[in-house]
Amino acid sequence: GIFAAKGIPMLWQGQEFGENYFIPENGMGRVVIFRPVRWDYFYDPVGKRMVSLVRGLIKMRRQPQFQRGRHIFYNDPGRYQSKGVLVFSREDESLFSLVALNFTDQDQQVGFKFPFSGDYREELHGLDGLEDVVGDAWTSFVVPSNYGRVWTVRI
Repeated sequence: GIFAAKGIPMLWQGQEFGENYFIPENGMGRVVIFRPVRWDYFYDPVGKRMVSLVRGLIKMRRQPQFQRGRHIFYNDPGRYQSKGVLVFSREDESLFSLVALNFTDQDQQVGFKFPFSGDYREELHGLDGLEDVVGDAWTSFVVPSNYGRVWTVRI
């Protein structure tokens, strides 16, 4: 989600490798415990998938709608936030992208009124695209648990 949001995306010390050190809630342990990057995570199956995802997000971030243009947060507690889903869009003159992030342990089905008709390509994996979307009509989709989807259409 941070790669699609406004501002400068940053990775924190080893996130791209799937680092999972325990960090105390408070106190000096948060800053003085030595936590070197475990480079072997780069080569295990989970690490390979994580690095591939981060590389894909970096590539996605190079698209113009993620670098400039409009950013709209869809504040609808009954439809999104109550289900643990965050929805926002990015748009420039030629591309519209919808970002949906699910912060729960269960897949969530939600709906959205896409402003433009067309076939929406899913950016993260190329799966779960939305075909024949009708503009200004409710379209239902599933956002996987603890994950997200990014759909883009040329306008």
